[in-house]
Amino acid sequence: MSSTRSKFRPAALAMVLLSGTALTTPAFADDATADATVEGVVVAGVKEGYGAKITESAAKLPLSLRETPQSVTVITRERMDDFGLVTVANVLEQTTGITVQENDSNRVNFTSRGFSISNFQLDGVPTAYSSGNSVMGDTVLYDRVEVVRGATGLVTGSGDPSATVNLLRKAPTHDFAASVAAVAGSWNRGRIEADVSGPIFADGRVRARIAGAFEDRESYIDFYEEKKKIGLAVIEADITDSTLVRVGVDYTEVTPKGTTWGTTPLYYRDGSPTSFDRSYNAAARWSTWDRNSTNYYAVLEQDLPGDWKFRAAYNKRDSDSTAKLYYGFGGYPDPNNGSGLTVADYFNVYEQEETAFDVYASGPLELFGRKHELVIGANGYDRDGTTLNDSIDASKRPYAMTIPNIFTWDGRIPEPVLLRYGTPAQIDRIKETGVYGAVRLNPTDRLKIIVGARSSQYETQSDRYKLSGVYDRTANAYSEDKVTPYFGAIFDITSQISAYVSYSDLFKPQSNKDKNNDQLPPVIGANYEGGLKGEFFDGQLYAAVVGFYVQQDNLAEVDPTVPDGFLLPDGSTAYRAVTGAETRGFEAEITGQLTPRWRVAGGYTYAYTESAAKVRINTLNPRNIARIQTSYDLSGRFEGLTIGGGLNWQSEIYTLASIPVPGNTSAPGTNPPLLRTNVSQGSYILASLMARYRFNEKLSATLNVDNLFDETYYRRVGFYNGGYYGEPRKVTLTLRAAF
Repeated sequence: MSSTRSKFRPAALAMVLLSGTALTTPAFADDATADATVEGVVVAGVKEGYGAKITESAAKLPLSLRETPQSVTVITRERMDDFGLVTVANVLEQTTGITVQENDSNRVNFTSRGFSISNFQLDGVPTAYSSGNSVMGDTVLYDRVEVVRGATGLVTGSGDPSATVNLLRKAPTHDFAASVAAVAGSWNRGRIEADVSGPIFADGRVRARIAGAFEDRESYIDFYEEKKKIGLAVIEADITDSTLVRVGVDYTEVTPKGTTWGTTPLYYRDGSPTSFDRSYNAAARWSTWDRNSTNYYAVLEQDLPGDWKFRAAYNKRDSDSTAKLYYGFGGYPDPNNGSGLTVADYFNVYEQEETAFDVYASGPLELFGRKHELVIGANGYDRDGTTLNDSIDASKRPYAMTIPNIFTWDGRIPEPVLLRYGTPAQIDRIKETGVYGAVRLNPTDRLKIIVGARSSQYETQSDRYKLSGVYDRTANAYSEDKVTPYFGAIFDITSQISAYVSYSDLFKPQSNKDKNNDQLPPVIGANYEGGLKGEFFDGQLYAAVVGFYVQQDNLAEVDPTVPDGFLLPDGSTAYRAVTGAETRGFEAEITGQLTPRWRVAGGYTYAYTESAAKVRINTLNPRNIARIQTSYDLSGRFEGLTIGGGLNWQSEIYTLASIPVPGNTSAPGTNPPLLRTNVSQGSYILASLMARYRFNEKLSATLNVDNLFDETYYRRVGFYNGGYYGEPRKVTLTLRAAF
């Protein structure tokens, strides 16, 4: 396990910027790149660089980052292309304050400020994210990604005080543009992208866009491989001069082989640490977790009298996953003969249907002789997840349930016999709808105040079925109504710097039950934050320093008053609701251009969460995270060449795990004596490089090197008492052509 240490602190840079002492630099001269057509896959029209001018994700109002009284990061299309960010996980790895952790080759968790991120949106419409079966991960579908950190109860309703991730899909352009890209990289990676957009008729009132990608890759993990097919087709029309309609469909299919379903053991059965290569894989070669998803969506945008705007969006999502898994995950291998790993196998078919909507109207109103802004709206989702009665035939397994020797394991075993009933075993339904409203008051030219609230209705239930498909019973039925208020204020200290504060209630239903088998009440609490935001160099550079505090009640903890071994009727552990956690922290962020040729994006986050007993919790989330990415256009001296790179650093993570007592001499085939102790991954820093050469205005080549110094580290520790390795050094070459 790596123990690299670093004292890298981008916060200091942001603090200097916000001090205003070195910000008398005159406005940028006209930047030729600002109005250039985006090359390569992006053909959206104008180049944003690494900064964004306007975002609506926080409050459904068109606000700049400086005007938004919350922490917001926007990852633009240009930044995705520069650093080869082809998945949402890649994007969030570069986002201030976000932690990306893999449980195995298919399950990825995202956290912010110490809490899981469960709120995702597609074009502002709520959608589901599951670490096990999500298939919305490829960025060929998106123009940019907006991340609002902290609580977002005004527009999302229930959720943790972590973040909301809004994925903004590509839309048709008014001018014709087309591009293709070919990608080749480490571990036999091959990828092709294409994007065509423009008007269908000469008057330009009807436009269309088609984009897609195909990828075939192997992995640093032995005998793991993956194929992806992604496509998007969208058409939009100006029905009238004030009415726009957009309809589209996107599709994603992911087919892996050699899928892992667990981690790499950290200790041998004698208690000594293991030394497995990063290529370790205890799966069968046929082990897979196929996933596919289809989104059908529609958007109506209507200009109304008095500069008001109406927007209605709808998304229907059908997704399926089929898991046929075999993995050696239990026990501890013998350091001499490699025996001792027990196997888990699993066959599961899961189908999910989701309908979701978002509708709102916003515009100005006048009160007391001043102009203000108002937004009123509603959104929600209805989600059914069905688990089928399909399984592996345990009586006909053509393999042993132990791995004879992990040192010589090659994954070559026969496939199991499957029992395919096709009937539902369980249907889980979650439904949430809410209405919201907010007003942005402008009492003075320097002070802006946002006051709003949301009323949410949350329902969930789980229906169980017999093998025949006949309904059996309903479990975990629950409903809750909740009002979450919101307040934010921005005060312009100078023409460049603003101070802000914001407050939002928290609300998240939970499925844990107490010793009487009653469901615990929802987690409730409050999110406070405040800080300084600034725009410099004629608005080309954005910087912020933010402090935040989160308090939660009804947090679930294992009930210590119940006897050992006590289980509820469904086999789960009894919990109790207690006065919850407190999280304190701060962030610093910088995004944009330091000069017309020099782009920069980065940030630093400190977050510390403790229980009511003042004990640190959420220790799998690093206390410190620092990131910086930059690029510089050398045209003029080296015509057509842009170079850049980045640094990602995080502090130590740790958690309790069961490991064999060091030096024990237990006999092979017996369970070694165990002790509970912390396992950890020390702090580490990852460096990356990029270089792009533009042969002409239509053709460019980009080289990306990730994990430049080939750091060995675990992305997560403790899961199944093991660890999951991060990627070794990776090299990618992308050739882009625009037409």
